[in-house]
Formats: sequence, C-alpha cells, structure tokens
Amino acid sequence: MRKVFIILTLISQTVYSQNLQTVNTKAGFKDFCFSAKIHSAQLFKTGDRFSEPVIRLNSDETVTLVFDELIRVNDVEDDYYYTLEHRDANWQEENLIVNDYMSGFPENYINEVNLSQGTVLSYRNFVVTLPNEDVNLKISGNYLIKIFERNSGKLALVKGFSIVEPLAAINTTKIVPAVVPCMQQFGVKVGYSSLKVIDAYRNLKIRVEQNYAAVPGVENLLPAFVQPNIVDYARPDKNIYNARNEYRAFDTRSLIYNGHGVARHSFEGVHHVELVEDAERSDYLSARDINGKYMIASDNSTDPETQSEYVDVLFSFAPKMSVEGRIFLFGELTNYSVADRYEMLYIDGSYKCIVPLKQGFYNYQYVILDKNGELDMYSTEGCFYETENVYSVYVYYRLPEDRYDRLVGFQKVTNR
Repeated sequence: MRKVFIILTLISQTVYSQNLQTVNTKAGFKDFCFSAKIHSAQLFKTGDRFSEPVIRLNSDETVTLVFDELIRVNDVEDDYYYTLEHRDANWQEENLIVNDYMSGFPENYINEVNLSQGTVLSYRNFVVTLPNEDVNLKISGNYLIKIFERNSGKLALVKGFSIVEPLAAINTTKIVPAVVPCMQQFGVKVGYSSLKVIDAYRNLKIRVEQNYAAVPGVENLLPAFVQPNIVDYARPDKNIYNARNEYRAFDTRSLIYNGHGVARHSFEGVHHVELVEDAERSDYLSARDINGKYMIASDNSTDPETQSEYVDVLFSFAPKMSVEGRIFLFGELTNYSVADRYEMLYIDGSYKCIVPLKQGFYNYQYVILDKNGELDMYSTEGCFYETENVYSVYVYYRLPEDRYDRLVGFQKVTNR
C-alpha cells in the first residue's frame, strides 16, 4: 500500500487540471475546501449532524460548523477567521453590504479549538456556532461562511447555510416513478397568502436539492399554473430527477477488525485502510444509506471528535468499460463538490485515490467529469427508481424593489 501511496502522490503533482471551481459553480455546488490541511468539515443545524443547515429567522436555532486542521510533518499550525456573505437563490453574489444582513464584527477569529488526544496524527478541531455573541443575522436567505487562514489570508473553506422566515406553505406529493425509466418525480404547491405577490412567475422561485446537494442541469422550475394564493409546480414534463443508486459505504470505526467495505488494515507510522475494490453498478443496491453523509465515530472513545484517528483510506475503482473523462469521489466527504484531491488516478489496472479520513462510517459515490466540463453523476452508479432519496425544497421570494432573495419556505420530501 505504501508503494501505491507514493505513486499517487507523484502523479497528483503532474496531472492535468481543469478549472474545477468553474465546474462546481456551474453545477450549482456551494461548498468548497481550498486548503490541504483542512479535513472533516461539516455544517449542520446544531444538535443534528444529519440535518440540513437551515434555521428560522429570529429564533434560538443555530448552525454549527466543525472542521479539523490535520498536522503532518513540516506543517505549520494556523489560526482561522471567518466572514459571512449573503447570497441569492442560486448562491450567487448580491448587491448588499455587510450591515444590510448582519450586525457585529465583519471578521471574527475562531476561538473554540480542541486538540486531538492520544492520536498518531495530531490535529486541531475547530468549532463555530452561528449566530453568536459576535454575529447577529438580520434577514432570511442564503449565507456563505468563508474560513480564512490567519497567517496568509488565503481562503481555506466555504460552506453554505440558510435562514428561513416561514411565510409560505409548501405541500409536496410523495415521490413516485416518473414516466421515464429510473427517474423520480414529485409535485410542489406553494401557498403564499401571507405574501404580497404581484407576479408569481417572477416573485417566487423554488430550488430543489437531492440528498443535500444541487442537481446539475436542473434549472429553476416555472409554475404549471397559478391559483389565488397558490402556485402549482406539478408539471408532467418537469421536476423529474435521476433516481441514481444508494450510496456505497465503508466503516472504519474499528482499527482492529475490518468493518463493512474494508479489505485490509495496516500501520506504517500512519494507519492505512484499503477498501474492497469497486466496480460500476448495474443492479440496485438495496442497502439503506445515509444519503451521502458520514458519521465521525470510533470504538472505545469517549469523545470521537478529538480521539478518533486519521486513516489514509485507499479507494479502488475498476470499471469494466473504458471511461471517457476524469473520475472523482463524491459525497459529504468531498464537500459535495469535485476537487483534485479526490480524483481517481489510473494505476495498475484500476482507478485509485488515497484520502485521509477520520474514523467513522462513510457514504460515497463516483462521478465522471467529461472533456466538456460536464458532470455525469450516474454512469458509474446506475439508476433505479426504487432508490431512497431525500429532496429539499427551498422557496424564495423577491419583489422588483427588493435587493435580495428572501427564503420564505423550506420542506423535505422522501420516498420512504
């Protein structure tokens, strides 16, 4: 395994790199990690690690961001500060100044830092909770939290969360198989009796995410028809989504015995885990998944956040057919975006990638980036209408005189 690690390290320094930030932005992804030292970044509604980071305006609810700075040989510890930006319904920049959407300090250092305890590789665990005594958020909508390195001022991490003022009523129908094989479809009705709507086609906008991530190629939906105080988006030719397949999974909570998906474990100054080799899937995976997320956990630890080991995990993917394009890991472990550090490189008959991951239970899939910069989320995993998916529906509201998109409704729908 050590030989494979060295080869992967050398190749990754010379591999051709498309502008992946452009690819991610085009696909509608909002979360990105730019620092090789930052790992295990998760943003969620405080108290529920598996929730969307969505909270109500002017409530006691908060969101929590956690991430680690992993310190290897010759690495220098850094401190981090954060800023906040309000974004429109499509996560693009808006013409607002800081005082329009928040009160408090525009830049704040992260003060909650916990050191790893008894681990082979040392790391520091950073925690930010928003809003807090330094930052109060005044309006609804989408927000980006940007993490910067103190020493260099470089942008290290970007994560998105939302604040909702529940003024719109959302009614979703149960997900059903669409007329197109392996696709899923559901209807959405939005009641807006509490809002002043002049033109429902322009004043209201909905955004749908599948399994906590944007769906590339799915644009904002237009209403099928408008009734008094109700907009119906149940179009037979729209709101149709590729059902994909359940996520693959592996378990590294134990470093003594091989958990699910693990082929072997070794220790050579660092813990190494080699996963069972994957292939493209032509059958439905009937196992339950956690929709692309991961859970930090380790056996016999009282505080998994600081006592879990970092493990160099070797992924291997051996498709039967040749692949036209670049292959990447995808899921919450990659921040639901594509990045060079998660690219699968062809070595010794299969595509491989080594990723340092904290002990836990992980979901992942493989995606293909073609030569035109388009993401294929389906060819490597298959597509089956039985797949359990969670869809998140966001409703935005904006009048012509307004300067920002308000988030006035949020609802989840699943087929189980």
